[in-house]
This record gives sequence, C-alpha cells and structure tokens, in this order.
Amino acid sequence: MGEFVGIDPGGAERLMHQMTIGKNVLGQTRPGLEAAIAEAGASWTGPQGVAAMHRSWAFFDDSQRDLKWRTDTLKQMVPGSGNGLLSVFFTFNNEAEAARQGKADAAPITAALKEHDVENSVKSWRKVTDAVAATKDKLEDPAYAASLLAAIGPDRFRALFMQWMKDKGPTAMDKGLPPSVRQEGRESLGPLAEAYANAERAGRLGADWQKFIDTTDPGVLTALVTMSKASSTLLNQVARRVLSRSLAADGSTSPNWNLDALVEAYGVNPEALQSLLAENKDAAGWLLHPTRVMQTGLPGFEERLAGVLDKALRPGAGDDRVRERAWLNIINGVGAEGTPWLGGQWIQRVVGRKFEGSPVTQVLAKNVVPYLDKFARVQAKESSPSLKKLYPDPPWDKLGTDVAARFFGSLMQDKVAANTLLKAWHDYTVKMDIGRFHPFDSDDQIRAKFVTHSALSSGAANLLLDGSAHAEWSDDEYADWLAGVMLLPVDWLSNKYWPINNPSTATARDRVQDDFKDKLKTVITDYFDGKTPDTADKVATKIVDIQNRWVTESLAQHKQKPLTDEDQDQVDKAFQGRLYKALVKALERRGG
Repeated sequence: MGEFVGIDPGGAERLMHQMTIGKNVLGQTRPGLEAAIAEAGASWTGPQGVAAMHRSWAFFDDSQRDLKWRTDTLKQMVPGSGNGLLSVFFTFNNEAEAARQGKADAAPITAALKEHDVENSVKSWRKVTDAVAATKDKLEDPAYAASLLAAIGPDRFRALFMQWMKDKGPTAMDKGLPPSVRQEGRESLGPLAEAYANAERAGRLGADWQKFIDTTDPGVLTALVTMSKASSTLLNQVARRVLSRSLAADGSTSPNWNLDALVEAYGVNPEALQSLLAENKDAAGWLLHPTRVMQTGLPGFEERLAGVLDKALRPGAGDDRVRERAWLNIINGVGAEGTPWLGGQWIQRVVGRKFEGSPVTQVLAKNVVPYLDKFARVQAKESSPSLKKLYPDPPWDKLGTDVAARFFGSLMQDKVAANTLLKAWHDYTVKMDIGRFHPFDSDDQIRAKFVTHSALSSGAANLLLDGSAHAEWSDDEYADWLAGVMLLPVDWLSNKYWPINNPSTATARDRVQDDFKDKLKTVITDYFDGKTPDTADKVATKIVDIQNRWVTESLAQHKQKPLTDEDQDQVDKAFQGRLYKALVKALERRGG
C-alpha cells in the first residue's frame, strides 16, 4: 500500500497556480539571460550560471506534477468532497510507480484478447474478464488508469467492448443495451469503463484518444457512461454523438436503449443535462423532437424524460446563469419556425391519444413560469420600443417574439400546461396591481408606473394570445380565455371609475364584470360558429367598441366626471393599442 496522504485540494490548486506563474517567469527570463551570459563569456561574475535557473524550473515542474497527481487521485478517491483537509491511503507511492503498474496490467488484457480472437470461446473470454478484474482496486489512481489505457490503445479498447456486445442482439452497437445487460457489463468490463472515465476526468487521456467518441458506435458509448461514474464533459460528449444522429437512423422498430441510458445517466447528474442544453443550441431540438421520443419504443420513457428535465430546469437547480441559457436554447428549439411541436404532433404522436396531455410539456410549463417577466419584457421591447427601461437583460434580449409565441403555443396544446401558463399570467398581472396606478393622474410618476405595468402585463398577454391559437381546446373554452384576457384594461378602469368602498360595491362591480365578460365571449363564439359574416378585424373592433361603451356607461351610472377628449384617446389606446393586433391574429389563426 502507498503512503498516507492528507491534502487540502483548494490550497493545492492555489499552490500549483503559483508554481505555474513561477515557471512562466523563469521560462520568459531564461532565453535573454542565457544570451547575455554567453555574450559576457569569461567576464560573467554569476557564481552558478544558468544551471540554478534550470534546476529551479525543473523543481517547480516536478513538484507541480507530483502535487497534481496527488490531488487528482484524492479527488477520485473522495469524489464530491469539496475543499478542506482530506486524508486517504494511496495505492501507489508515486506517479511513476502507478504508471508502471498500469502498463504492466495492460499486458495480460491484450494477450487474453488476442487469444480470444482466435479461440472465441467462453473459456477464452473468461481469461479476458479475469485480466480486467485484476485492475479493479487500482483504478482510482488516474495515472494508473491513463497508463493502462495508453498501453491498451483506443482501437483495442473499443474491440474489447465490441467483442462483448456482438452477441447481445443485432442492434446493440447502434441502439444500445437494456439495463439488465448494462449491469452484466458493469460486472465484467466495468473496470475498463471506470478507467476511461477516471482518466478523462483527470485530463490524462492521450492525443490518440481524441477521435474515440466520433469513431465509436453509439451503443458502446452509452454502455461506457452507464457502467462508470462519467464526468459531465464525457456524458455530454456521448449525448451529442447519440442525439445528433438523424431521426431516420433511430427509426427502426427496436427499442432505442441509447436514450434510456442517457436519461439514466442524467437522472444521476442533472446538472450535466443543464450544461448540455445551455452550451449546445441544437441539443433541445434533438432531445425533445416528438418523432425521436415516439420512436424510442420504451414504455414510460416520456415520464422519465420529464422527471430528468424537471431536475435540470426547476428553479434553483444548478447555476442560475447556466439554467437561463438552457431555457433560451429550449425556447428557441421548441419555438423554431416550422417546429414539429405545433399542430398537436407532440401529444398525438407521443401519447397516441389526442388531448391526453404530455408530462414533458407540463414540466416545461411549470418550470418556465419564473421567467414570465422576461417574456413580457421581450414583447414590451417590440410593442413599446421607446420604453428602454423595460428592455430584457441578456441573454433574453436575443429572444424573438415570434419564437416565444410559438413556444407558448406548443405548450398550450396540452390543457394542463396551458392552465399552468394562464394561471401564471393571471398571478403575474394581479401581483402588479395595475389599479394602483391611473393613466390620468396628475402625478407623472403614477402615470409612468401605469404605462410600464400595463406594458408588461399586456406583453405577456400578447405572447399567450398569439400562442393560444394553437391550443387544442373547444371553441367555447377558447372564447372564454380570450374574453378573460380582453378584460385586462377594464380591471384598471373599474378601479379608477368604480372605487371599492365596501364589500357590496366590490361584489356589484365583479358581477357587472362577469356580465361584461359573457358579452365579449358571445361575440367571439358567434365568430367561431360562423353566426356573423364579420372578419377577425371587425370582430376585434367590435370588442373594442363594446369596451369603450362599458366605460362610458359605467361613468354615467356612477355619476363620474365624463372623459375629456384626451382621456378618451387614452382609453382607446388601452383597449386597442396593446392587445388589438394580438387578438386579431389569434382570431384569424383560429378561424371563424
């Protein structure tokens, strides 16, 4: 057994950084100083010449390398422990000893594999697995793992796994292996998978391994990451290789165990999935494509995928900035022009029964709610470009309104997801309490707050209006939703002109608003049912006129001061300026 070692990984990292600085200073100084000494010749008075400087650089380099080996090994032996003093017994006394043993242990493995290539028997394969098993207790040393792999080489390493998989079914190399078979592999070739994962995590794989991911069958790769404690980097490399395949490549009738393996691995390491979605703009489209999920052939796969997405995207998961970038890529992927999510493909094709609902859409809807204000600002920037203080901050400033609307539309095909979004918008608007601020107040700050609050609430409503036309609801359900959204400007006007002085007044106001909403709903339903020859534009205009008359009648009924021409113009803007275009678009898309 090697020595007993105690190290503070954080302190060791700082010391190695300082040694790197020292080596750089010496390296930059050496050429000029050597030239000066050579030029001075016999007149040079330095007692040791450049030898001391060379020895200093070598001392730093040797010490740094030894400390890195110790730190890397410690992190492998005590994973996820963070900083602070850690103490363990090392398997080897030094890095050189570990490397020698790794090379020595590779020899029996390669010899047994050569024998198996000729004999191809159960007995010859047993020799291979016995030789692999002999490495098991030494793999936590990354120098040992790297030396073992270097001696085996990427081609022979790949051949080992292909030999094991060749009798596991005709699609094993391409589509992967079921969990029970992966567990079997963990017991035989698992040590080699662990050696690869450990060497990769420590950054010790040689240059000849750089193309290994791109040249190895997907089934072998997914076996590797589920038979070892793969780093986030390795897991995402494998995921990109698997998910970037064409849909046709995954189109056979056999189960796609590669996706099963990835979901299993991401279930253990959801932050890796968060990182993949954040760093690769195509990953969301690859992973969430309805056809890909439909073709897995795995019962309950969508529910498992939803669970992993929930772990990676829920509020507070991982790093806030990484999670935001992940969301931007998901929204851009799901909301892309020509997205396969629209038209009911997701629900109909994955679940197989229209309107059944989708765990994935429901998880996305639930976890995107905290970003509703970001969406509102994206729309407000387009609708009110002069209100620069409402502009979204990066990275949301790169999000387009059409993409956002299609994203919402894709989710709103699922009734549960749609209700989640509608409730979130309602809560978002109510929390603003727009009625506290009035557009005609003598205080310019109050007027400004009304404008900004209504711009944000209307911004979110615009996107939901645009997306809602894709929702798979009945006409009556959809008309009720549209009428509720169009009540938005009435909320603040009723607070302005029908103050709530007592409960009975509030009850009366609410009853009148309910009646008013029913009137709006009737106009919309008549349009859907073809009971009116009016176009969508005329129907929207009629709704605005109804709202204006409601205000006038309300003022007269409660003996309020009539609106001035300027006030009337502001009311028109409130009813038509922010929601009118979105309403027309929604009515046209839905059709009468």
